[in-house]
Amino acid sequence: MHLDRRACQDYYCSQLQNGGSYFQGVSHQRGYGMFSNLFRMISPIAMKAGKYLGKHILSTGSKVMSDVVSGTSLKDSTKARLKETSKNIKDDILHKLQSGSGVGESYLDLAHTLLHLQVKITKKNGSNIATPDVVAPVNYLLNTLFSECSITLNDKQVSSQANYAYRCMFDALLSPKAVQESLLTAGLFFRDSPGKIDATEILNAGEGFKTRYNICKDSKLMDMIGALHFDLGNQSKYLINSVNLRIKLERNKDAFALMSASQDFKIVIQHASLFVRKVKVAPSILIAHETALSRGAIKMPLRRTEVKSFALSSGMQSITIPNAFIGQVPARLIMGMVSNTAYNGDFSNNPFNFKHYDLSYLCLLDGNRMIPSKPYQPKFDTSNSYSRCYMSLFTDLGRYHKDQDINISYSEYKDGYTLLQ
Repeated sequence: MHLDRRACQDYYCSQLQNGGSYFQGVSHQRGYGMFSNLFRMISPIAMKAGKYLGKHILSTGSKVMSDVVSGTSLKDSTKARLKETSKNIKDDILHKLQSGSGVGESYLDLAHTLLHLQVKITKKNGSNIATPDVVAPVNYLLNTLFSECSITLNDKQVSSQANYAYRCMFDALLSPKAVQESLLTAGLFFRDSPGKIDATEILNAGEGFKTRYNICKDSKLMDMIGALHFDLGNQSKYLINSVNLRIKLERNKDAFALMSASQDFKIVIQHASLFVRKVKVAPSILIAHETALSRGAIKMPLRRTEVKSFALSSGMQSITIPNAFIGQVPARLIMGMVSNTAYNGDFSNNPFNFKHYDLSYLCLLDGNRMIPSKPYQPKFDTSNSYSRCYMSLFTDLGRYHKDQDINISYSEYKDGYTLLQ
């Protein structure tokens, strides 16, 4: 449609009666299209990225010049420094991606934190495993895949759980049978058969190994989900908004997480997600919390769990561990013994085969006080005299008067499930 400009002039002049000035637009005006919006969105991001990369490039150039002056060849120095810079940039990006915070009015309910993993087992060259290959993950792979779990709040580490796999396995083994056979199966928990925990051949293996083998054979995807085991997740307080939360999980070696007579296998993580529940808080509560925080720091009571490891020399008839705990004595102590080879990772040894090693005497000394008052003196020979050690699992965990079971029978206790309280 063609618009006559003179018609517009006559119209507005008549509205002004005696005449006057009026707005006259240009013949062609800049539109408000898709690319304009895209440019407005990308421009600030590109500027920040340019500054970030420029800072790293200048730093890399400075380091290369220093290396050349000290005698390193330009080619070798450039290659090494670029590799170092790319690693630093990757670590920064991962740090941003792994960090989360309460947004706006949302608090974080860490007690309902869930880890979702999709993994598969392949050969070390990346090819899929075939039917003749007999390999299976260790029990409760969702969590035993990791050796350490550290929690950081506002760039300050508040918790670092070494031996994370053993902490998770203790929690799982001491759970009721109903929990093990329902909830924990989503994390690939299938209890190993007593006396067959180290077996890696299908004909001799226990039911737990066979079940996990059938799930992962032919490099099938293993889909797992379940709770993380960390101290902040074991308390009911919410994490307030605007607190940056970072959860870092360190991988265990493949030799630790896999069971096989061969060593030609590895675990490949296809997908990983962390689900954290957000809670919307009423504005009045937010204001009250802000007022309280202006007068003091937030306090979140929690019970810390720590897993320590001690290397014991073989062939010793009597061993004393001095200063096992410095400072506060733990409220509860759970002890298990595994072979050093399995602990360090070995395809043919299960790291969760808790053996008794013919233990005949055990006690803890807190100063001059003996715990328990009468030491444990079990006999794991044919007499099977270890009833006090077995009963301690129920009494010390508060299960005895609540009729809550632990899925370890008296006869199974000495065949790979010897946990001492």
